[in-house]
Amino acid sequence: MLQSQASSQFSDQYPSSAFEDNPRDTFSFFTSDGLFNLDGRETPTSTPNVNLLRPAIPPVIPETLERVGPPKRKNYILWTEMANEDFIVWWLKTEYGSKMKRNIFEGRRNAECWDHFYQVATIQDGSPKVICKNCDHILAHPADKRRGTSTMNRHYSQVGACRRGPTQSQDIRKAIKNGAYLSSRKASFTPQAWMERLITFIAASRLPFQLIEHPEFRALLEMARLAPCFPEIPTATTVRRHLQEIVEERQYTLLQKLPNSAKLSIALDCWTSPFRQAFMAITGYFIDQEWNYRELLLGFEPLQGSHTGAYLSTVLLDLLEKHRITERVLTITTDNASNNGTLLGSLQEVVESLQLPSSIPVIRIPCIAHVIQLSLKELLGQMDANPGNEREEIEWTEKGHIARQENRKIVDTLNKVRKVAVYINKSPQRRESFIRLQTKEPKLMPIQDVRTRWNSTFLMLRRARRLQSAFDDFCVQFNLADVKIDRDEWRQVDYLLSITYPFFKFTSSLSATTDVTIHNVFGIYNALFTHIDKAKVQLARKKVGWKRVMKSALDRARDKLTEYYGKTDDIPGDLYAIATILGPRNKLEFFTTSEWEPHWGPRYKQSLEAYIQPYRQRYEEAQSTSTLQPTIQDVSDIDILLRPTVSLQSNVTAPDELTRYLRSSTVEATPLVFWKEHQNEYPILASLARDILTTPASGSGVERLFNSARDICHYRRGSLKPQTIKELMLFMCTTKFDVESEQLALVDEYLSTQEKQAKKEQKDAQKKEEQFDPISDNEEDLSTTEDSAETIQLPSARALGKRRATPDQLFELDDDDDEVPLPDNSHLEEGRTTQRRSSGRVPKRLRQDEDFVYL
Repeated sequence: MLQSQASSQFSDQYPSSAFEDNPRDTFSFFTSDGLFNLDGRETPTSTPNVNLLRPAIPPVIPETLERVGPPKRKNYILWTEMANEDFIVWWLKTEYGSKMKRNIFEGRRNAECWDHFYQVATIQDGSPKVICKNCDHILAHPADKRRGTSTMNRHYSQVGACRRGPTQSQDIRKAIKNGAYLSSRKASFTPQAWMERLITFIAASRLPFQLIEHPEFRALLEMARLAPCFPEIPTATTVRRHLQEIVEERQYTLLQKLPNSAKLSIALDCWTSPFRQAFMAITGYFIDQEWNYRELLLGFEPLQGSHTGAYLSTVLLDLLEKHRITERVLTITTDNASNNGTLLGSLQEVVESLQLPSSIPVIRIPCIAHVIQLSLKELLGQMDANPGNEREEIEWTEKGHIARQENRKIVDTLNKVRKVAVYINKSPQRRESFIRLQTKEPKLMPIQDVRTRWNSTFLMLRRARRLQSAFDDFCVQFNLADVKIDRDEWRQVDYLLSITYPFFKFTSSLSATTDVTIHNVFGIYNALFTHIDKAKVQLARKKVGWKRVMKSALDRARDKLTEYYGKTDDIPGDLYAIATILGPRNKLEFFTTSEWEPHWGPRYKQSLEAYIQPYRQRYEEAQSTSTLQPTIQDVSDIDILLRPTVSLQSNVTAPDELTRYLRSSTVEATPLVFWKEHQNEYPILASLARDILTTPASGSGVERLFNSARDICHYRRGSLKPQTIKELMLFMCTTKFDVESEQLALVDEYLSTQEKQAKKEQKDAQKKEEQFDPISDNEEDLSTTEDSAETIQLPSARALGKRRATPDQLFELDDDDDEVPLPDNSHLEEGRTTQRRSSGRVPKRLRQDEDFVYL
């Protein structure tokens, strides 16, 4: 019993994803060194060795293997590379092979003497030998007792030792030459044999069965079928060498699509593999001539030592110089780690040292998805609701559960959900019981939140809310009254879902999109501020303690957003505002509504006019070059008459472009589609848009890369070298980061049960309208005797930060009779109209997060 429990705990703690719950390797074709009784336990050492009582029976020799040796004494089995698999299966069952437990025949044979010998094994006991190709002389194999190749060298090199000339080993050469693959000559194809071979391949390689349906596997078989003869299978070294060559060729080809004089932006982040190997992923973003937004993995660089900003800048600069794009980088999107500031400073110094004409400083952009998660972390942290575990817990602790019952707060409700999830998932029997309690499809399992997974608390609560009836019935069935979630606690879950839903939607959308995003940053801030403000107004007159704690948590979340929102003013050139104006749905109208202070619109227009000057100069120079005096035979009289008009027109194109663009109406179109259609009408602005819009608002592309890296760094591939991981990542993600739909099922085979459930919940949450009960306008709990967490206060000027309260908001706060309706989150799922943001921009400096520095 103890042994089975220990095994169960081990498998639950270290799930093997695609291989159910047993991560141990069991090689059926390896025999054990010792004797085992029927129940699997080792027998005492005094057990007599039955092998001494009778000789071992040699294993059956497959028909695909060839017997060789002196005439009338063919007591050896020939090893060839093509028959390696069948040979090793047979040899490992022999007396000698069962002790070796490894393949000693296959591998590098660099010594010259190997060219003059065949490798064989005796039929009786499997002892390895070598046979001279010239005289059929038999010698011990170098791997037998590690003799080395000196005996083989002496035999072949010394005069008289080897009788060169026509020998009877010609039958071996003939077997190899004419049989090529003896298995192909003797074995015939049948559906049953084909099926067994597929199953053997999957089982021996420890691969998921869905590999058989993978399109690349089928393409591989189709390629082999097209060959005039069976293709030669290259060695692993050869494949790795070609892998590097293919990656370099793909990167070069894709970078050639970067238009001349155009800029590109990069995003980077560091990642540590499950094997404690550190890497820095550098992704490039640019818009090609056809206005396609390109994502390119420039490097997945192994890191050594301390990850200081100076060291990371050296790695980055080496990569940029390798691709010859150092002077073409416009922005770098990073998280808020302090070493990224040093990295950017070093990079800027190198770019300035190049003394390039019209050089634009490299701009650091904070990842908006990280900012949203920081705000959400503040919100949950104020309620002590952030998960503390980095991975799913597997132990049910009664002691910890009882201790939490003394404190009935929001965190207590979350801990109940977590504990029930752990209790159910810990036992296969309890999982089956929970499934049986569900009457509708799909049958789902509870999931647990973890600190390292974005939005995991929202997904955990959403799944629990969907399974509310099953949760209640399960707690009754298993007598879990202490963790049964009551009505008031389910209302807490509804409130939390309502408040955190927009954070989930924006983070998920940013993570999934492969389109330009920088023009939407102000709109995202605006939507989150509006959501938080409306929720605060709704909670302002609630008297129950946990609701007031929730309002206080919203204040903290808003302060965090305000802190980073204020730093958008520090971005050189007002890049965020320029990107917003270049969005055809925004233009300058975004900043000229009554919700903005009057001076912001003119300021941003002036910034755009200044930013466009180098592009106007470059355009005029190009126009001047194109209108140089051609040869007489290449120009007509009409061309000469029209030339002054063209010249004059080029001088006024730039101001006319900006004026005409800003005066035109907003258009419901994506930026790439709009500028592709209007690049001839606004050539200078289009050139500017091609550069500015390359900036990724978040590093979500890098995060998607890390998901692919986790698939490569599977625990059964722990011997992969960092350079090999780098090359595999570059091959997989050179041109695209998203896994194709037909590959998703294969990738899912390597996910743990909890990861699969969380992934399903996220996909469902992105597709469906939320069904949780919103915050009520007139609801108030009966338990109003709880101690108040705080007194009701009107939002102060500091709390409102850069956004001032509108008169309507102040009026609603003073109204004691009517409450404001719950914020409608449905607009977050629909295409928005022209975005607006209320307030003047008066930056408020709050505390920093990990020394986030803008340069």
